[in-house]
Parts: sequence; structure tokens; C-alpha cells
Amino acid sequence: MRKLPVLVVAASVAAVSVGALTAGAVTTKKTVAVGLNEFNILPAAQGAPAGKVTFSVKNTGKVEHEFVVLKTAKPAGSLLKGAEAAEDGNVGEIGSVKPGETKKLTLTLKAGHYSLLCNLPGHYKAGQFVDFYVR
Repeated sequence: MRKLPVLVVAASVAAVSVGALTAGAVTTKKTVAVGLNEFNILPAAQGAPAGKVTFSVKNTGKVEHEFVVLKTAKPAGSLLKGAEAAEDGNVGEIGSVKPGETKKLTLTLKAGHYSLLCNLPGHYKAGQFVDFYVR
């Protein structure tokens, strides 16, 4: 039986931990629909092309949420600092999205890894975050 080199295994684990993209997961459209609920952030695509990107954010939940976009090399689930996520690398946000409400946020994004999250008390810790990629 042939063993895989340690480097190949490590690279595979790293790709999974950061959230490797699947085919078709990155849209070519400049608008990304995003659903918010208790306690999820559900983008219609895992990524978008660099440049102006508009997030159309709809709260389908029963409580208020917010939508924060962070440019970071860290996976979205590893930003906890105290009781909430550290917001280093914040490139834009919608401070309040009430139940049933839809709001838009247009940002000029450079290629890289981003985290989309809700940082209202307890929401990030409950799992309301997702990785997002700009190519």
C-alpha cells in the first residue's frame, strides 16, 4: 500500500478547514442573495468575482439580526474573542435587519477570504457565520 506524503494530507485538511469551494459555488453575478435566520447565514453562493458586490440580505427569522462582512485569513468559525467575534477587517455591515425585512449592502471587494456573520449578543456563538470567497 502506497502512503500519501504528509504535505498532501496536510494541504487537504487545510482546504477542508477553510471551506473548499465546490464547482459552481462561486457566482459570476454581482448580487448575492443572503438569508438570515436563527442562527444561520445562508448566501446563495459561496463567493463572487472581485469588484462591486451587492449583498441582498433578507431576515427570514423571528428575531433581529445584523450582517457583517470581514476580510480575514481565518475561517469564519475561529473569530471568537470574548463573547462575540472580533471584527478586525470589517469592510461593511448592515446594523439591523428586522424579521421579514430585506436590506442591501454594496461593497467593493478585493480577491480573498471573507467571513459573513451576525455579531449580535449570542448569535455568533450560536453559529451564525459562514466563509465567503472573492475571486
